[in-house]
Amino acid sequence: MNYLAHLFLAGPSAESLIGNLAGDFVKGKLSEDLSPAIRDGIRQHRAIDAFTDTHPEVAAFRRVLIPDHGHYSRIISDVFFDHFLARGWPSYSDETLVAFVERVFATMDPHASELPGRLRFVYPHMRDGEWLLSYRDVEGIHIALTNLSRRLSRHPHLETATHHLIDSRLELERRFQDFFPDVMAFAQHQRDQDGQREN
Repeated sequence: MNYLAHLFLAGPSAESLIGNLAGDFVKGKLSEDLSPAIRDGIRQHRAIDAFTDTHPEVAAFRRVLIPDHGHYSRIISDVFFDHFLARGWPSYSDETLVAFVERVFATMDPHASELPGRLRFVYPHMRDGEWLLSYRDVEGIHIALTNLSRRLSRHPHLETATHHLIDSRLELERRFQDFFPDVMAFAQHQRDQDGQREN
């Protein structure tokens, strides 16, 4: 669900961006129809998710949400991560957020018809609806969580969680800032290992 973060943690190639973004849309065994580089990107997405799930700062982040939202706190925290990344973008990149988003979509657009799974149908909405840029604002997160809730079978009204971005903002932001450099380092290590295997 944290599309911006996974794209940011991907390598610059179209295949890495596609694979890292597709991780939320491709489940189970990876098809041989996918290129090796896209499969590597999906595997990196999965490794990042596993790393995130075991990080103590993420556990503390989710504990703020659990009393109100139970097991949905994992989904909500993923979306909140994109908010804090978008808001704190200059701390993590010399490239502006707008320039990053434009570069990502320019890189992926020539491959739009090849995107795996449901991503092929979601991608145009993500691009044209400016989802990634909307995550900077609490209202954008509210809309993202509303749309997510509609796709879940129990329609859990996840958007009610956005009050935490005001009421618990200082703690959540601090937890994110303590976590995100670690996952950046982990993702870089993953990409370095993939590069060594190719050489």
